[in-house]
Order: sequence, then C-alpha cells, then structure tokens
Amino acid sequence: MSKPLPQEPSLEHLKNEAKAHLRRLRESTPTAKLAEAQRDIAREYGFPSWAKLKRAVEGFADQRSALFAAVRAGDRERAARLLGDNPALAEARNPDAFGAPPILTAAQRNDIPMLELLLAHGADIDGRSDWWAGSFGALDFANEETSAFLLRHGATLTAHAAARLGMEGELRRLMAKHPASVQERGGDGQYPLHFSKSPEIVDILLDAGAEIDARDLDHEGTAAQTRVRDMDVLRRLVERGASTDIFMAIVLGDLDLVKKHLAEDAAGLERSVDEPGNPMIPQAPGRHIYTYNVGFVRPIQAAVNLERWAIYDFLFAKLPAKSQLLAACWKGDRDAARQVLVRHPGLMADLREEDQRLLCDAAKWPRPQTVATMLELGFDPNAADNEKFSAIHWAAFHGDAALVEIILPYRPDLEARNVYGGTVLGTGCYGSLYGWRKDGDYARTAELLIEAGAKPPENASASPAMTAVLRRYRAT
Repeated sequence: MSKPLPQEPSLEHLKNEAKAHLRRLRESTPTAKLAEAQRDIAREYGFPSWAKLKRAVEGFADQRSALFAAVRAGDRERAARLLGDNPALAEARNPDAFGAPPILTAAQRNDIPMLELLLAHGADIDGRSDWWAGSFGALDFANEETSAFLLRHGATLTAHAAARLGMEGELRRLMAKHPASVQERGGDGQYPLHFSKSPEIVDILLDAGAEIDARDLDHEGTAAQTRVRDMDVLRRLVERGASTDIFMAIVLGDLDLVKKHLAEDAAGLERSVDEPGNPMIPQAPGRHIYTYNVGFVRPIQAAVNLERWAIYDFLFAKLPAKSQLLAACWKGDRDAARQVLVRHPGLMADLREEDQRLLCDAAKWPRPQTVATMLELGFDPNAADNEKFSAIHWAAFHGDAALVEIILPYRPDLEARNVYGGTVLGTGCYGSLYGWRKDGDYARTAELLIEAGAKPPENASASPAMTAVLRRYRAT
C-alpha cells in the first residue's frame, strides 16, 4: 500500500527524500542513479513515475481546491478524474473548512456514491478534521442512512457518534467496554453528552459518570446550552440537575425560572448573549454556543423569537423606555411602539448607532414586519452593521423581493458598499450563488433594484436567473 503525501507536499522535501534514498542505494549499488531513487520515491507515494509525482505536487493546491469543489457539488465524474491523476488527494485537507478531509465533506452532504468513490481511492473512513479544539469525523455529521453505510464499511463508532445517532444499545456497550470514553473530548472539545439525541441517551451517559455541566473548548457551552433547542433533551438535562440561565429559562417557557435569574442578576434583563457578565455564558474562543443556536439577542428578543408571550410581557414591563421601543419594534407591534413614543416624544432622536443597527438584524434573519415597523417610525434605512450591510443589502443577499419592496420607498443608498466591496445589487448576485436560503427570488429582486436606480455590476457572477435579468437590462 502506498504511503500518503504530506498535507502540504513540498517538491523540495521530495527531492531531499530522493537524495537520501540514493545515498542508501549506493551503499549496496555504487552505480545507482538519481533517476532510480526518484522512481522509487514516486512509487512509494503511489505514482508510476517521478514526472507524475512532480506534476501532482506542483499543482497540489489547485487540484485540492478542485476536488473539494467537486465533492461539494456532488460531481463524481470530476472527482474521479482528479483522484485518478493524484491519489494523494483522497487524504487532502481543506484549509477553508478546519482541515476537513474529503470524506468528511461528502458525509456532510450524505453523498453515498461520493463516499464510495473516495473509499475506493484509499480515503481513510475514520479521517478527521484538524480543528484545534477537537476534530470531527464523518460519523459526527452523517444522517442515519449514511452513518449505517459508513459503519458497514468499517467506520469506528465513537461514543460521540453513538450519542448523536441515538444508538442506545451500542452506547451502553461502549460505556461498559471503555468507561473512560464518557469523559473523552470530540469535535470542538465536546463530550458525548453534548451530542445526546434523546433523554434516554442523556440518562445512559449521566449514569456512566458524565459531568453534567462540563463545557466544550471552542464555544464554552454546557450540554444543556448546546442542546438548548432540543426540548426533550434540554428538559431531561435540567431534570437531572443541569445549571440554567435566563436564555434557557426563556426557551423552556418557564416564567418563574426567568424571575429567579433576574433576581440573582438584574443586569441580565438587557444583556445580550455575546456581552460579558453572565457567569453561565463565558466568553469563548469561537464565541459562546448561544450565538449560534439562540442568536445575538437580548432576553426580550429571544422571547419574541420563541413566542414566549407571558415572558415577553413580564420583561417588557421592566424595561426602560428606549428598550421598550426597541422591543416593540422587534415584535413588529406598531401600536405598542407608538404608545412608547407618545409617552416619550424625543426618543427617536436619542437612538444611538447600535440601536439603529437593529434594523439590519431584522432584515438579516429576516423579520419583515419588524423592518416595516422600524422604517415607519423613522429608523435610518442606511444604518449598517459591522460588515457594512444595510437592511437592503441583507434583503438582496436573501433574494427577498417582498422585503426589498418594503425598504425601497425609504430611498436607501443602493450603491453603498459593504466591507467586501459589494453594492446592494452586487450583494444580491453573491447571495444568488452562495446565500443561506434556497427560496430566494433573485431575478425579481434584481428587477426591483435596477428599476429603483441600482447600476448592474459589470462581469458579476450570479445565478442563471439573475444573470438573465442583468443581461436584459444592460441591453436596454
């Protein structure tokens, strides 16, 4: 079996290997040539000749990018050509995805034919990413069908994967055979408890000695915070003694628990997830897990997002006037917002830049009624977030034509550029290819923006539907 090339193969390093091998050859065969040593080194790495090894190494970065693009696109034919030309690519690492190998990318897509191809070309079925906080493997992402395929083909079942997949019997056997695995860190430095799929899995792991409030390394989340959106698992963890916080209380819809946390920490009423001060939500290298599964929100925003209206009313009554205005806006409650302004007529003039940015957040997620309410009340349509995205940048990015129609009457700057250099229409072009939503109407979005005065960007890459619109308007 050939040995794999290093993750970042160097021709200079291979030349030194060949010279060292030549010295060894000449100990027994003084007439040995460098070409023979080079051929031997090439064969060790699975190449028939030094010339092919040299070409593979010199173009490795480009070939690696091409392979990962093919895997992401599900292009098995192109992936097969690339792997045939350079077998070392099967064990490449993607520097843009935490050092993940191709098999991990295919598993995330649940692309079984691609997995078969990679395995046929020597990919390590247990290959893992290079992430500093803890590596991930294919079984950490694959669905049940794909996981079953991987296990049939020899993948090693970890406690983390068994917990994630809800494999109760297998997890019990793992705990009995390797009791220490309950305390082993996996991806992001998480313990198996962080991956719990069901209350029964929680019980198995806690009964095996899992520490209920242990935190991961990257996001500093406990198991309860990590699984906060999985209500059955969350409830079982809390029943078993997991520590709580105000956001967890809101998710649970437990008003008494909200009151308890505010009694212990009054400042928590207006502290957002990413602000320091909450002892249960520490600052983390990769930001706390709540910034991903709850959002960059304050408690009352979380109550709105989760429709915990009794909690919302309780929190609203405690807020100062400006925060009440922002809360009513976030809810999209025009009447409540106007009532606040009647009581405090100069409040809009007191809004700071960070308050105005709430409009950008409302468009980012998106919350159309919130956007409409804010604009009606006089929020700045050109307010921009830390990436210089205004509300209409986000609407264009999502291809949200209805939201664009809400914003356009307020005459936003359509040529303002975000930190990546994109105008509003340019941001829409990018979103049509790489956006988060698959239901965006990018063609209609482009029409609306151009008819409102946006200049079609030259040579912009966009989806076919959006490209057709841009061409049509350039031709007129």
